[in-house]
This record gives sequence, C-alpha cells and structure tokens, in this order.
Amino acid sequence: MSYPAAIFRRVVAVCAAAALTATAWAAPATAVAVSIAPAPLQYVALGDSYAAGYGAEATRDACGRTAAAYPALLARESRGALALRNASCIGATTADVIRQSSVLGPRTGLVTITAGANDLSIKQILQTCMTPVFAAACQRENVTVNRKLATVLPRDLNRMIRTVVTAAPAARVVITGYPLPFAKNRQCTTVPVNARLRTRANQVISRLNRVIATAAARNKVRYVDVEQSFAGHGLCSPRPWLVGAEGMRDNRVLHPTATGHARGYLPAVAASGLADRA
Repeated sequence: MSYPAAIFRRVVAVCAAAALTATAWAAPATAVAVSIAPAPLQYVALGDSYAAGYGAEATRDACGRTAAAYPALLARESRGALALRNASCIGATTADVIRQSSVLGPRTGLVTITAGANDLSIKQILQTCMTPVFAAACQRENVTVNRKLATVLPRDLNRMIRTVVTAAPAARVVITGYPLPFAKNRQCTTVPVNARLRTRANQVISRLNRVIATAAARNKVRYVDVEQSFAGHGLCSPRPWLVGAEGMRDNRVLHPTATGHARGYLPAVAASGLADRA
C-alpha cells in the first residue's frame, strides 16, 4: 500500500525547519547548483503494545516492537521523510507513556500515541467475566471500569498529553483510539466469549475511544478514530484483523494483525491531517 509522498513533505514543511541550500560554484561559462535535501522529520511513537506492533509478527524485542507496527509502516511509507524512534512497550499505561516521553525534545517533529486500554485492564476483565463462577467479581470489575472511565482516565490522559506536548513543543501530536474487538455477529464459533460479553467489551472500547477523543480535543492535539477502518474486521468476522483465540497463551489475543496495522491503523493515521493544525 502506498500513500502520497506529498503528505510527508507537508509534515516536514509544517512541523520542522526544513532546509534546502543551493551553492553555486563558479567556473568558466558554467554554474553547478548543489542542493542539500531536508533532514528527515524526527518521529517518536509512544504507547502500548498496539503502537509496538506486538502480535503482528514474531518479535524478540523485550517491548514487543515489530516492523509491522503502524509507526514503522508510516515511517517506511514516508520514503525517508520521517526518522522513527519507537519508544512504545507492551503493557504500557498512560503513566508509562509519561516516562516514555523522556525521549522527546525540541527537535521532535511528530509524535503518535496509542494508550489508555491498559489503564482499564480490559483483558483481565474479559478473562474474569468469561467464567460464570466469577459473576460477582465480574460485576465489581465493571463498576471499577465505569468509575475509571468517568473520572480517573480523563485525568490521566490529560496529564499524559500535557507532558508530551511540553516535552516536544514543536511536535505535531496525534493520539489514536482502538478498534472494537468484536464484530456485531450473533454467532461466534471462533472465540469462546458469549454475545453479552462481546457487546459489553465493544461498549467499553467505544467509551474509551470517546474519552481519548475528548482529552485530545481539550489539549488541542489530533485524535485518530480507527473504529471505522476496522469495521467488519473484528473477531467473529470472516476476515478478522485482530488476533483471536490462538493468541491467548502468549497474550497476543485482541492485538492487531499485520493486516490490521497495514489496512486499519496506517491509512487512518496517514489520512488524519498530519500537516494541519488541530
């Protein structure tokens, strides 16, 4: 998949001080122009395993980072206009992203962030609620999630975004949402999760995305919605772009596949108006 190089040239023009120098060398009846190409825009990816690309392909990286992750694809598609440093890591919360922001600086021109899901411990909740004997614990977990979404997570997201913006004052900051985990099918033979729990999981992620979008708007950074780009490709669909039950042992379940990054995250981020002001 190829995206117009113009978007990356505009990113460089808006977010970085690109330089093009021409030097003329005098010679009898000739003049040779020598140009220096603009330095690549310094791009830093922050966040959790979704930003790392864990689950998209095999990795030996302690943080689960892979070349199939959307930040790596974005940098590759820029054809040299973006120089990527991926500081994301599996399990990262908004507090961890604040620590990751130590790699940012005044020369950082673009920052992408995917974070927030681990603050809610969504996978643990799904595991608890899948077993009927844990019904009381499941109810307590749901109450905790609702409270975090209402009060705790908005505060933590605001703190995270403000830290990033302060650490990279010249950067364009883009924060993404998450795909809904399950397709809206009544039957699902590939994932051992009942319809009620699948609906609840989608509701939680949808609400999480709204909380992230609100925090982005409040802090004047760009929010990227990926729900639509993944529509029809959740688990239980004929062609899922998320790792299913086969990833339960090594915690890859619910992570985007290589196709999910390439056809879900990448086009949404690339088309998000990277060169526009929020």
